[in-house]
Amino acid sequence: MNRKSLLTLVFILSLGTTVFSQNEAEKWGKISAADLAMTVYPEDSTAAAVILQDVGQVELRALGKYLVNFKQHRRIKVFDVKAFTEGNLLIPYYSIDGLEKIVDLDVQLILPNGEKQKVKSDNVFTEKLSKYRSAKKVFIPNLQKGCIIEYRFELSTETVQVLHDWYFQDDLPVRWSEVTVHIPPFFNYMLLTNIPRTFEVQETKNVAEYTSTRYGLGHLPAIRKEPFITTLDDYRAHIGFQLQTVNFPGQEQQKFMTNWGELAIEMEKWSGFGDQYKHDRNFNDMWKVLAPQLKPGVDPADTIAQRVLRFVTENITWNEEHTYYVEGTLDDAFNRKTGNSAELNLALVALLRKAGLNAVPMLISTRSNGQMFDKYPFRDQFNSVLAYLRKGDGGVVLDATNPYLPVGQAEDQHYNQAGWVVDSKSPLWEKLQAPDATEAWFGQMQLQESGELSGRFTININGALAADWRAELSHRSEREVLKENFATSYPEITFDSITITSRTNFDKPLQIKFFCRIPNAANVVNDFIYCRPVLDFFVHESPFKSLQRSYPVDFPYPVKMNYVLNLQLPPGYDVEELPEAARIVLPNEGGKISFSCAKSSPQLVQVRLTMNLSQATFMPQEYATLRKFFDLAAEKTQMQLVLKHGQ
Repeated sequence: MNRKSLLTLVFILSLGTTVFSQNEAEKWGKISAADLAMTVYPEDSTAAAVILQDVGQVELRALGKYLVNFKQHRRIKVFDVKAFTEGNLLIPYYSIDGLEKIVDLDVQLILPNGEKQKVKSDNVFTEKLSKYRSAKKVFIPNLQKGCIIEYRFELSTETVQVLHDWYFQDDLPVRWSEVTVHIPPFFNYMLLTNIPRTFEVQETKNVAEYTSTRYGLGHLPAIRKEPFITTLDDYRAHIGFQLQTVNFPGQEQQKFMTNWGELAIEMEKWSGFGDQYKHDRNFNDMWKVLAPQLKPGVDPADTIAQRVLRFVTENITWNEEHTYYVEGTLDDAFNRKTGNSAELNLALVALLRKAGLNAVPMLISTRSNGQMFDKYPFRDQFNSVLAYLRKGDGGVVLDATNPYLPVGQAEDQHYNQAGWVVDSKSPLWEKLQAPDATEAWFGQMQLQESGELSGRFTININGALAADWRAELSHRSEREVLKENFATSYPEITFDSITITSRTNFDKPLQIKFFCRIPNAANVVNDFIYCRPVLDFFVHESPFKSLQRSYPVDFPYPVKMNYVLNLQLPPGYDVEELPEAARIVLPNEGGKISFSCAKSSPQLVQVRLTMNLSQATFMPQEYATLRKFFDLAAEKTQMQLVLKHGQ
């Protein structure tokens, strides 16, 4: 079972009418006595606040041209000071080129006694969030326990291909949420839904020139961010709208959603995408500099791919913007020395193709952007691009956004299940799985009678973790990096004789060798020494604190961890108590942990701790076992070796 099986794909909005139940939202400012008197939400007594109602409306109107109006009316009851942050409203919108505009913003505070206080314009600000997005920020003064926050606004846009998504669920419990969509009958939208149960209200009416459909859900639990997810929006109950066709009376049908082959042809002709790598005029400056460094027909394809990747990362710095189109030309990014993810990775495609390799783009949605729908070919579900180099029956990805990655590896955000290869001759969806992230620690340490530990360690690091280490080593001293990344529970640790292998050879594991000294690493109490033999590991404490989880755990990459320490005991001491050995294996070989601690000679103890997590996605029903798995790993890093001095 995968995440997509959680989705219900529903068809055109203009289908028949079904009414399950009837719930009516209250009008602006009309507050019931029961809501004013409420001191706790009965369905979640721990909630610091509850969304009493969240009402939306989407309307496609013809005013000389078609405009989409989105309205939202929300009411929040605050029970506790922990929820006073709800008084800092943030309403984001796409501000680039005036794509969206917010109008008619009203905010008021209803005190426990029913008095209404309108929030003045002095407390409303506009903040630019990014190149594309801005937000209306509202500060609500005089907020106190028992108050109700009420606000409404209207957003307008000329974009009709994708309507405003509606999320029924939030990080607060929701008593009632509904959205009504008014669409002219000749516009056909596909509805994409992710809902936990049947709509409590689903009704369609034909009113004048519109088809109006209302969807409602109530009594939804809060959904809060947990470790290792893509984006919370993937799991919140929601619906989205994607334009499929337009059938104006007396005109030929216009298709806005065709098939993957036609979309590939469209993308290849687009000036902001395919035109960039298919025509030399867009990357001539780059090629003139790179060409003397390549020997097509002489160098192996792998060597050419590595040189092209290094050339792009050394000459264009990623501006940390994910997008799938180029602004200007590829040479513009080359000449200004910075670019977005499309400019860097389409530059890879262009140069690889020019060098004679079979490279094409791969469109993806980043983990923070959310899930993709491989059955429905709409472009706006993607927000970034990789280079895809065909090799035999498959291929490898290249990603220039991170300058410390080898061929065949992408940055973590780009690993979101799969990517779509844009090739009009052979478009396809390709699974994407990151290579294993590995760390192996090998130590030879001597424990002193004083409790000091000293000796040598070797760390071998690969995959995403190696890229992280290399990034830090590129702008900080070796000692600083080790201080913050090795045995961090021991602030008095010192390092010496540091050697690093394959610092810039990204196709090889990064190897770090060093001598270290840790004063007071062990506790000495009378004739006993208490020593924690696992100095460093991938897990120090379990990241999974919640007892239950309603959505998947999604790791960006598999991990393989191996810790081995040969510990020389101080003279006169012997083992009094060894930590207990342990082993756990996840179902379907999804992961395993093994721990052992044993004497290998009279004065030598060997400690081994290994953890392999080969499965990247775990469904909610697997969460309890996964939580125990991480609890055990964390527990073994804290185990004590007890030594006693012989009399």
